[in-house]
Formats: sequence, structure tokens, C-alpha cells
Amino acid sequence: MAGEKVLVIDSKKDAVQLITESVLRPHGYSYTVAHNGEEGFQLALEKEPDLIITDLRTPKMSGLEILEALRSEGRDIPVILMALYGSEEAAVRAFRLGARDYVIKPFKVQDMLEAMDRALAEKRLRGKKGQPSKGMIDVDQQLKRRVKELNILYSVGKSVTSLLELEKVLNRIVEAAVFVTGAEEGSLMLVDKDTGELYLRASLGLGEKFARGFRLKVEHSIAGQVVKTGQPILQSTQEEETLKVKTGYLVKSLLNVPLKAKDEVIGVLAVNNKVFSRPFTDNDVHLLSALADYATIAIVNAQLYEETKRWSEELERKVEERTRELRAAQEQLLQSEKLASIGHLAAGVAHEINNPMGVILGFAQGILKTLPEDDSLRKPLTTMEKESLRCKRIVQNLLDFAHYSEPTPHLTNINELLDVSCELVEHQISLQNVKLFKDYDPALPSIMADLHQLQQVFINIMLNAYQAMPNGGTLHLTTRSVGSELQIIFADTGTGISSENVQRIFDPFFTTKEVGEGTGLGLSVSYGIIKAHGGDIEVESRMGKGTTFTIKLPLDKSKGDERQD
Repeated sequence: MAGEKVLVIDSKKDAVQLITESVLRPHGYSYTVAHNGEEGFQLALEKEPDLIITDLRTPKMSGLEILEALRSEGRDIPVILMALYGSEEAAVRAFRLGARDYVIKPFKVQDMLEAMDRALAEKRLRGKKGQPSKGMIDVDQQLKRRVKELNILYSVGKSVTSLLELEKVLNRIVEAAVFVTGAEEGSLMLVDKDTGELYLRASLGLGEKFARGFRLKVEHSIAGQVVKTGQPILQSTQEEETLKVKTGYLVKSLLNVPLKAKDEVIGVLAVNNKVFSRPFTDNDVHLLSALADYATIAIVNAQLYEETKRWSEELERKVEERTRELRAAQEQLLQSEKLASIGHLAAGVAHEINNPMGVILGFAQGILKTLPEDDSLRKPLTTMEKESLRCKRIVQNLLDFAHYSEPTPHLTNINELLDVSCELVEHQISLQNVKLFKDYDPALPSIMADLHQLQQVFINIMLNAYQAMPNGGTLHLTTRSVGSELQIIFADTGTGISSENVQRIFDPFFTTKEVGEGTGLGLSVSYGIIKAHGGDIEVESRMGKGTTFTIKLPLDKSKGDERQD
């Protein structure tokens, strides 16, 4: 071993240091280093080293180019190729160009030493001057072949564990199957669970004509027999004979092995010789069976990956959905707390104002009764009466808002209640040139509800819609049942509400109307009524396009019954 010359070709200083300081020097090898492919090739010609260790990707001249150049120069120098994971296709090409071994980076010192021993085995057997015997040459050739086979299996195994792209893995397995068996062509077929047929999943050398739409019936094909029995089939012919793979496709020899997942055959890995009748061997059966096992692992891994991916996406969707629900619940809680605190304040203010306003109204009405029709005081007193009555209505709204009365539920037909509500506002809406459209679900079930409170909500929303369409428009009323909900939808084509104001429309005293045109309590009261019915009210709006209110009430009658207590 001592004194054998090694040429190291690698542009990376840390890789060179690892090989020279940890592998070569401690084990008695002498060495020369080249930092690019051109320099390394020239040194190989000049110094004729016993072994070359080169990286696959070297500047100016790659590892594969170095192998090709050495071959063209007739130099039989053992070469070990180093590469990262995922370069197995290059490894196959390297072996075909005469590389002795293939080492995956990062590597262990012992792995490199073992590869070097294998690469130098022939040279050590010959000695410096001796010539190998025929038996030694045969053994050496078998050894080389076996090393190549094992390296191919090793590289494919790495592909299976490092790649998630099933297409790439299966194509590499078919390429490896063709190489290790010396076949002219190869294919990997899977069982279609719907039709029971075999369909082509990956191939090499079949030709586009046969690869496109390649399917085999299990009952009438050699590959189908492999699926049925779970056993390999090895067949060959004499020179003039042929074997039928499928109608119109004949070969001279073939080898098919099953792909087994647990006790189920899920496909077939096959190699054929179409031109030459060279038979396949038992060793080919073992090699192809090992590759079939890799293919099965890759397919199962891909299925598990897809299933895990689906689970992950579903979990992410549920987390997002739950987050939205929690955010909505938090917003509702804040809204309820805000309404409660403002409600207490409103109740106190309303009680304080109600009594003096009653006195003012009483005196104004009393004086009006005693004054003649032409008295000049009648006009200001009439104004006092009118404004006092408006104040009383505002106070009553405050009290309604502050003290939500519990609903008194009765079995209620929502479609009929909407019609009654429309009749009450129909005249007012028609004056504004607003057209009303109804789209009721005729099979809408009745629910337990307080019809007077719901009518108050319906009228309030319709009047808001009417006021939002001063130049006319349309108001669509829709009823429907969705799952466990009954929905009432009011969609207008009015001026719309800005995104900032949409967040505040259920706040007490919030209004976009002119002073004196609204109290800002209508929607707050409506919100409280719907919540008291165990429902929800949502709003969507776009400026200049219109607004849609959606009321959601539970169809479960027990919810209404519980609120009677």
C-alpha cells in the first residue's frame, strides 16, 4: 500500500484537506493535488498516478470529461468519482466511461479507504511487472461488474430516500434496471385500481409510439401473470422466435418482476431484449427484484407524502377557520359589552329627561286647547308639542335599547311576516321610486320567534335601504334555509357604506344621517333583538354599489323554547 501515488482533483480546499490529511497521509499514500480539471488531466498524463480521486464538478474540465479524455488517450488509470446526492445519473455515465467507484459527499474516511482498496485491487494483484492469469482476469471482471451493480443499487437507494418527486425516482429505477441487466429497454407499470389494467408509469427505450397509451390487460399478458402470481417471469427464445408483450409488440427475451406493497402486487418492473435474443440470468432476477423493492418504497413514500400534505392543508384550513370564529366571537363579546355599558348610561339619561319632557308636553297641549285658532301663540306652541313628542320617541328608543325585553316566541312564518312588514313601508318606498323584489323560499320552515320584535328589525332595515336610495333603485328580499340556519337577506342598490363605517353601524348613536334625521339607535336595537333570538346579523357594503344585510336565525325550535323561561 505504502508509496502508491494518488492524484486528487478538487477545487474546494476543505475537501482536499480532508482527503490528504485524513485519508492519504495517515495511510502511507503519496499524493499530488490539482485544483481544476485541465491541470488534473495534464498531471495524470505526466505523472501516471496509481489512482485518481476527482470531484464530479471541477472547473475547466468536469470529472466525466476527465474520464472521456483518459479513455481517448488509452490510459487505464483507476478513477474514483466524488459527487453530492442527486447525481446518480452522472454516476451511471461514469461507470460506463470506466470509473472504478463512486463516493457520495460528505463521506466517512472509512468509506473512502474501502473505495480506494476496491479501485486498486487489480493493480495490487498484478504487481509492478507481473501479468494477470486468465482466471484472475475473469474474477477481476466479475468483481468490477459486481461493484458496479452494487454501486448502482446504492445510488438508486439514495435517490429513493432523498427525492420526493416520484417521476424522477421511477425513471432512475428503470434506467438502472436497463443498465444492470444489460437490457435494450425497460418499463415500470402500475395496476389501475379502477380498471384492473396495467398502465405505463416510466420507461426507457420503448419509443414514443408504444409508450403513449401503453396499457395491458391482466388476463391476457405476461406482466398480468406476474400480478396474479406475485412471482417473477423469465423467458427467452431462439433466434427466429419472439415473445408477445402486447399486440403488435414482440421481443426476443424478457424479465418481469412484481412490485409488492405488503401482500399486494401494485405493479411490474420489466426489461426486454427486442433485437438480440440474449437471455436474462438468475442474477438479473435478484438485481431487478431489488430495484422493484426500491420502486415500491418510492411509491408508498410518495402516497404517504401526499396524504400528509392533504392532512396538513386540512389542519391549516381548520386552524384558520377556528381563528376566524374566535375573532368573530371576540368582536361580538366586545360589541355586547359596549352595548351593555352604553345601555346603562342611556337608561339613566332617558329617565332623567322623560319626566321634564312630559311636563313640557302637558303644558303645551293644555295651553293649545284654550287658545283661539287665530292666536299668534299657537304656532310656537304647536312646534313645542311636535318637538316634545319627538323627544319622547327618542327617549322611548333609549329605553328600548337599554332594556331589551326578552322575546315572546311564537311559531312564526317569516315569509308572511316579511309581507306584512313590506305593506307598512310600501307607500313610503314607492314615493322614492324604489322597486321591491321578493325571492322567498316557498318551503321555508316556520320558527319560534317574537314576530313584533322581528317586524321592528325588518322595517328598520328596509327604511334604511330606502333612505340610501334617494334617486331610486331596487331592494331584493330573499329567504332561504342553509343547514341549521334560516336566513333573511336585504340587498339594496343604494349609496353604500364606507369600510370604516361598516365596523361601527351597530354602535349606539352612530349615524351618517344629518342632525335631526336619525337617532343612531335603530340598528343597535335590531342587533340586540337578533342576538336575543340566538341569531346573528351581518352586513356587506361597497361604496356606490349598495348594501346587503343578512339575518341568520336558528332553525332549532328548542332555542326559541328556552327563551320563554
